[in-house]
Amino acid sequence: MEQMDFEQFKEYVRGNLPTVLPESFHNASIIYDVIHKPGFSYQGMRVSREGQKYGIVVDLDYYFKVYNRPTPITDIMAAIASMITERIPDIDLSLVTDYSWVKTRLFIRVFNRTWCRDYLSQIPYRAVEDLAVTAHLLAAENNGQISSTPVTHQLLASYGITPEQLLIDAAENGMKLFPPHLHYLSDLMEVDHDSRAERVLSNRIGINGAAALFYPGEMDKLAEEVGGDYYVVPTSVHEMIISPVNAGVNEEQMADALQAVMRNVTEERDWLADHVYYYDSVRRLFVAIMPDAFEQHLAA
Repeated sequence: MEQMDFEQFKEYVRGNLPTVLPESFHNASIIYDVIHKPGFSYQGMRVSREGQKYGIVVDLDYYFKVYNRPTPITDIMAAIASMITERIPDIDLSLVTDYSWVKTRLFIRVFNRTWCRDYLSQIPYRAVEDLAVTAHLLAAENNGQISSTPVTHQLLASYGITPEQLLIDAAENGMKLFPPHLHYLSDLMEVDHDSRAERVLSNRIGINGAAALFYPGEMDKLAEEVGGDYYVVPTSVHEMIISPVNAGVNEEQMADALQAVMRNVTEERDWLADHVYYYDSVRRLFVAIMPDAFEQHLAA
């Protein structure tokens, strides 16, 4: 088979997907859909079984990149089929408006308020400096992968609670669903010195783990762990690096390291911020290290 362009690839996947999916997907709906995510969009393909209210979205842009590595199209189709069958949720629509059920499946994510302005206009959030903490409903979890949907203003209106209560509940329950996970940075990379200072904060599955910093009491727990004030380096939406002030690395060095990570390691869709943060453990203040914000903090 000759190498396909993107339009040919889309048509091939859509046309052949039913042949590699289980029989329960025999009359599945398979439609193209442009998916808008925080800070980016992609060409998706939405797959849902007959009579099912929710489905799974296949990121065709991602799989086309994999195809061009190159990877055999048969392997691509098998990967897509496996992802769909493992992650497709099967939720009764009536449950989504039942807050007693929803509350047990809530968790939080964190986004950049500037980069994700359009996305955040549709959902309630709590502003923390230039970040936004949002509430999401877990639809399915399989083999370390999750399917979820944000709680929109429309859904919130059906619950009869305030945005503040929603986000409190989401943070508390998210801490149960995806407990924080902390480990030493030096355990993940080769270093030329015996450093046991910087930690990496994420959650138990390593997905959207930067939000763990905003669990109830987590910032203070980290201060106890590292012995006082610390810097927060937002390497991605999935993790944060926690660097104690007494580790001897200044904010300029960390900012340079963050920029390098953003350029060379983190995919753009996973960027959280392009600057470092600081936690004052005495005043219990979380501030962005940008010229104006940090100088105001120091002068206070």
